[in-house]
Amino acid sequence: MPQNLSDEDFKTPLIQQYGINKFDVFGQFFIWLLLFFSCSLIIAKIVQEVMLMYFNTENIVSVVKANNDFLAFYYLQIPSTIFSFLLPALIFAYLKNKNIKQYTQTNVLFPTYLLILIPLLLYSFYIGMVYPSFFINKYMYWSDWLKSYQDEYKYITDNMMKNISTQNLILCLITVAILPAVCEEFLFRGTLQKMFSEKMNIHIAVLLSSVVFSLIHFDFSGFLPRILLGMFLGYLFYYSGSLWTSIFAHALNNGSQVVFMYLNNKGIYKIDVDNPEMPAIWEILAYSVVFIVLWMIFYHFSQKNKKSNFA
Repeated sequence: MPQNLSDEDFKTPLIQQYGINKFDVFGQFFIWLLLFFSCSLIIAKIVQEVMLMYFNTENIVSVVKANNDFLAFYYLQIPSTIFSFLLPALIFAYLKNKNIKQYTQTNVLFPTYLLILIPLLLYSFYIGMVYPSFFINKYMYWSDWLKSYQDEYKYITDNMMKNISTQNLILCLITVAILPAVCEEFLFRGTLQKMFSEKMNIHIAVLLSSVVFSLIHFDFSGFLPRILLGMFLGYLFYYSGSLWTSIFAHALNNGSQVVFMYLNNKGIYKIDVDNPEMPAIWEILAYSVVFIVLWMIFYHFSQKNKKSNFA
């Protein structure tokens, strides 16, 4: 006589233990880190050799001080970004699921209504939450960690950004805004957050991936603001169900800084991107309310579409 089966017998899903899925979250995170640092170190060595041949030096700071050939830096940024961020993301996604587009959710189209909603969300989010976090971060004990590295990196990027001309503005937007947005979102949201979400609560997954996102930039003067930005991008990805949503928001964030620096260099619009002014209390409250209202609209449409397929 066959044994009677209850609903309890069907609660365990038949998950295909493909690739690295058989490892726990720590094992998969270790593989993710190994891929990232391996690819980053290899491309860093290659770029160093190229600099040695082209500029006859391995010291990038001395190159910035002695040369005005910033186009070379923009071109070197392209392979650096692709090999450091996109390549390990694609390898990790393949190890998780041979269908990379499905795993990273780049097969889900970008909702067109977000072309208007995301810029409004991003603007209100910055004034209401990100700018105040800059000032909070200044008083944190970690703000001076790796200060010499931060000063060196800031010196290089400041000089590159100050030399944005009309001729190389498009190149700068591609190398500093669009390409990093695509590659970093594949790595941090498309693979890391997605992997964490398979093993833990989505909110913890978003937070952890955002902390790693901020740590890997090695810029502790902006540690808290970058965590907030990472969480904003993470929730956009989760609720919209499309990685293109967070890519668009990330590119918009980076691109606006490039454009503001360009306008600043031309004397058209003066702004200090690195040291924003502290908004007034009423501005923080007002823009926070605006952000909450806009987020509720975004959440409503996201729930209506139901395109997220996170674990």
